[in-house]
Amino acid sequence: MPTDARFAVYAGLSTPAVITDPDYRLVYLNPSAERFWQTKLEDMVGQPSAAALRLAAPDGRDLRDWARDIGFPAIASGDPFTCRGIWPDGREQMIRMSGTRFFQDDEWWTLLTVLSDSEPAPAWALTDPLTGLHNRHQWDREFPERNARPGVAIFLDLDSLKQINDLDGHRQGDQALVITGRAIREHAPEGALAVRYGGDEFVLVLDERQEEVARMIAERIVSTIATEAGGAPGAVPASVSYGMATYQPGDLLAAVERADEALYEQKGVLLRSAEGGRILLTDEARGRVLHPGSDPQKAPGEFSRGFGRQFDGYFRQMYARAVEQAQEFVEFVGPKVGSAVVEVGAGSGRITFDGGLAERIGEKGQLLVTDPSPAQLQVARQRAESLGLTWVRFLVAPVEDLPIASNSVDLVLGSTFLHFTETAAAIRSMARVTKPGGRVAVSAGLRLEYGGAWRRALEPVRRVLLQHGLPYRDPFLPEEDLTSLFANAGLTIERSHMLPVERLLFPHTDIAIAVPTQARWIPLLLREAPENLHESMQMESTAELRRAIDDMGLEAASLGVPMIHLLARKPS
Repeated sequence: MPTDARFAVYAGLSTPAVITDPDYRLVYLNPSAERFWQTKLEDMVGQPSAAALRLAAPDGRDLRDWARDIGFPAIASGDPFTCRGIWPDGREQMIRMSGTRFFQDDEWWTLLTVLSDSEPAPAWALTDPLTGLHNRHQWDREFPERNARPGVAIFLDLDSLKQINDLDGHRQGDQALVITGRAIREHAPEGALAVRYGGDEFVLVLDERQEEVARMIAERIVSTIATEAGGAPGAVPASVSYGMATYQPGDLLAAVERADEALYEQKGVLLRSAEGGRILLTDEARGRVLHPGSDPQKAPGEFSRGFGRQFDGYFRQMYARAVEQAQEFVEFVGPKVGSAVVEVGAGSGRITFDGGLAERIGEKGQLLVTDPSPAQLQVARQRAESLGLTWVRFLVAPVEDLPIASNSVDLVLGSTFLHFTETAAAIRSMARVTKPGGRVAVSAGLRLEYGGAWRRALEPVRRVLLQHGLPYRDPFLPEEDLTSLFANAGLTIERSHMLPVERLLFPHTDIAIAVPTQARWIPLLLREAPENLHESMQMESTAELRRAIDDMGLEAASLGVPMIHLLARKPS
């Protein structure tokens, strides 16, 4: 247990200061705190801090829950904890407490300080000690005056701070913050308000500055950080992104929000339509968005000339109702005009284009088409160009791990893709990115009703799995399994529609062979088998399918798969 000598830097403060361990047990009171609470450190050490200090929040908040959310390592949080203190003599007093976290001796500690409404805050309580910038208390003090006159707000974000902390350690993360704070102080003009706004977020407010001047200042900050971070070997990998917005009197807070949005657009992770439809991506999506605009390596005409080599092309040749079924699915889902929508496992955009999804959403909304295949998305992108739907966006991403912010979109939907994926992971991923009250929709293939050549081709896989005591899972799920996966993802099915079984016919053997290969059925079935068997089993199954087609004919390789439309809602 640490002694008070370890925290001697706080002993001289006139402000009552308390330090807790990671479990929020009290480990230190400075002399001011001992006088304030009329107690001694030795009588309190090791006790739960809220109970030891006899604190009760009128709104029912728990001190530990509040402390977990405070910013760190700022000296004071922007959201004081207001509570009732009960003294040994029964006297009660309302107390406002601020807090921060700090890292020492390989542990995170929490520092709590008592704020006084009757005395001016000391300078140390208005400054973030790590970056040397003002904290949210100073922001609150200066906000009314700054908001009363025009200016420019610059919002800066330290890129990948969590990754630095996780991979290089918190000391490197702290150093990245130090570098950032130093660069902002160096280039902030006299009279500017420079604030550490959150853990890795900073705001610079400039009075009556031209936007060009503000941009020049922001670029200098970015350049200074890049130069310092990219110097000697082993340097901290610090970099920042920024956004900015001008404002008129009374508009400062909205300008900060606009600058924040502009920052995410600069990072390439905020997709926003002119009318306000928004989808927020994670940093992992950077560089994986295919933005609207013509692709010099592909002409739109190549889609029609080469579509027989694409999986969607195969699908259209096999399934006469492909376009009609896509339109029925969109009608079943009923997407709203202006909403933020994601089509997953889209291939070349059968639902978005053939089904009319893009027209239903319209330019006022936001439509993102995702698929793990860049080649497929390039084809989809060219379709968008040829149809004049240049506002549709495209993201290279597997449905099992969508790099989209949680609770980000109104609707996520996809057709005939679940049996190509890790189904449970795919549905969880779709549910995660959907807003509370938003919807998830799938059109999925159920049990394989007939297809003699297919069953024969999968026998080698079944045999290997049984030899190793592993289960054989049909690539098509029973309806009850699918609905339980929705429930496990926290989704409530609103309605469903079963489609009749229709035969999928293969015009030639190469297409029949390409479907299980491109659809990843066999690799998915083998995922629990020893890895050294995957390639040989893939080859044996493919060869067996070819032999079966030769023996039985293409008619025996046709598929009978009933389809089901499901529409589910995420709880509000």
